[in-house]
Amino acid sequence: MNPVAAAHVNILLTGATGFLGSALAKHWSQAGHKLTMLVRPTSSLRRVESLLPMVQFIKCTSDNEIIKLVQDVSPDLIVHTACAYGRQGESALQIFDANVRLGMLLLDGILRGASTHVGFINTDSVLQPSVNSYALSKHQFALWGDTLARQNPDRLQFVNIRLQHMYGANNNLNNDPSKFVSYVLHACKRNQPELALTAGEQYRDFIYIDDVVSAYDIILQKLSELSVSDQIDVGSGNSLSVRSFVEQIHSLTGSVTELKFGAIPYRINEPMLCKADTRRLESLGWKPVYGFVKGIQKTIKLEANP
Repeated sequence: MNPVAAAHVNILLTGATGFLGSALAKHWSQAGHKLTMLVRPTSSLRRVESLLPMVQFIKCTSDNEIIKLVQDVSPDLIVHTACAYGRQGESALQIFDANVRLGMLLLDGILRGASTHVGFINTDSVLQPSVNSYALSKHQFALWGDTLARQNPDRLQFVNIRLQHMYGANNNLNNDPSKFVSYVLHACKRNQPELALTAGEQYRDFIYIDDVVSAYDIILQKLSELSVSDQIDVGSGNSLSVRSFVEQIHSLTGSVTELKFGAIPYRINEPMLCKADTRRLESLGWKPVYGFVKGIQKTIKLEANP
């Protein structure tokens, strides 16, 4: 069955307790789709507590359980947002397991299952593989998905989303410095005495979470128009220097925090320009709603009034 043949789609979603996954879960639950959530045994359900009576959460602890879950659920569509960034001290093997092995188990479940055709929407990184282990692992899995879809066009459709730098309210529940947008916003809001930063000359494509969700939703709706293996950029289509970005947040929050640009060196292989080519996404009917200032203002408002 084509994933979008029915108005309500049977979706298996990974990473549902994360920032992106929880936003997708809330949106698709409200839209009436059937949702099954694959979550880690140790995952906190804090972001999705409101969905607990309405959707099914499954905690798998072994490879066979994951494969069997895919077969039992027999989804029209798998949306894969789970990942490990390597920011919590994960080993290279742990990053590989989360970013390559888990996805491969899901794909194996599809190819072993009874469903005649399953769509798979993968969340990839725009970073080059040389930047870090996270980027390398995401690149490797995207290649596997592309290969398996081309080898099994009657069973699998693989759509790879190259996601730019998303932001929004409650992205950083633990004040993690690696969650850059939220970390800067929180530091400025509480007037932290100083904030150490790089020189800020790198350009990034910042996209508000609601626009990301609407992009995924359009892709879900238009799967029948996409190739058996396809790739789509998701971003605002604009880029802003990190320095300008931080200075605008500083101004919008009325902060007195001292911004110490250049206090932190760039990481090895730091990309200096990231910008989505949104022409393909816009051809499907998508348009961003939030410019940078509007998105930050809404983030500030929602975090002040959760």
